[in-house]
Amino acid sequence: MTTTRTRKARGPGRVIEDDKVEILPPRRGLAVDWRRLLPPVAFGTAAGFIASLVVGGGGFLRHAVVGLLGMLVGQGIVRVTGWRVSTGSRFADDMAMAVIGAILVVLLARFIA
Repeated sequence: MTTTRTRKARGPGRVIEDDKVEILPPRRGLAVDWRRLLPPVAFGTAAGFIASLVVGGGGFLRHAVVGLLGMLVGQGIVRVTGWRVSTGSRFADDMAMAVIGAILVVLLARFIA
């Protein structure tokens, strides 16, 4: 025998049954679109690898982290100063700025440590 409990609503005189009350949102998976996330991660990993060839360092995770941070630093340099590498290819320009940013990240990390 199931009994349905009722709960009082905020409004006066309204009653909501238990099966209509949702305390937590329905279960949904993590909304990550890998098709949008994978290219920047791959780009950052490549930039981190190229930067490690210049200043040293290693490890896949380190390349990825340094490269992603380098992409942010490189974009910040472009926005703040207006400096940009001009090779004729937008991909090469973005990669060069990401590598420059990754090199600065590595050098700053070494300076702090």
